Amino acid sequence: MPTINCRASLYRQFTGRTIADRRGWTQCNVRLDTARTALVVMHAWDPGAPGELPGRERAVEYLPRARRILSEVFPTLLATVRAAGLPVLHVHEPAPPPRRDTMRDATWQTLQAVRQQLSYPGEDNQADIDTAFADLRIAAVARPRPGEPVLAHSAALAKHCREHGINHLIYIGFALNWCLLMSPCGMIDMKRRGFICSTIPEATTAVERHETAEEESEKASALWRVAVEFGFLFHRGDFQQALRNLPA
Repeated sequence: MPTINCRASLYRQFTGRTIADRRGWTQCNVRLDTARTALVVMHAWDPGAPGELPGRERAVEYLPRARRILSEVFPTLLATVRAAGLPVLHVHEPAPPPRRDTMRDATWQTLQAVRQQLSYPGEDNQADIDTAFADLRIAAVARPRPGEPVLAHSAALAKHCREHGINHLIYIGFALNWCLLMSPCGMIDMKRRGFICSTIPEATTAVERHETAEEESEKASALWRVAVEFGFLFHRGDFQQALRNLPA
């Protein structure tokens, strides 16, 4: 498989010898071996129609942004990646069954009840959250094509990548500072297994809080974390153009 040159963003987390070398965002050109790189579509669940599950809307504030990304970004991005022959992997594990162990005693249940009432998702929202999780569906635009594997666990993703010589994963989906970071097959698990984990900023969003939602400050922090700890940021336009430059 050929290689591509693509502009990427990193964050210089150190000071240099001169004032010109101060910390901050910087850009570089990186060479990607398309045989060793894969796009990972993770947790691109169908967000449902606005107002379909009001409790879910109240508790999962990024749903409107996810709808926009799915409609405006995913179609062209996935079409370009597939046309270039870059591997596309899907991470859509089913909801885990409830654990039953000795730690879930009355004290545990009481503390969790307080959290659910006052933090997330809220008493009035729980029923709609349960309904959504009972029927998790991949968004139509993000569904796997024939031959594109669906991996449910970190060990399975790592095994598939090693069998196919892949060592660089570029994540898209929802949400960057939550599932893409912490869930099975997410960046924390895969970095521990030796993989470089990057993202495309326009193809993901983050879980925001009331104070950050307008400016998406949590997403900015998550992108900084990726750029320092896990891999690279490849902006959508640069990435798609690099793929289009591949020889036919």
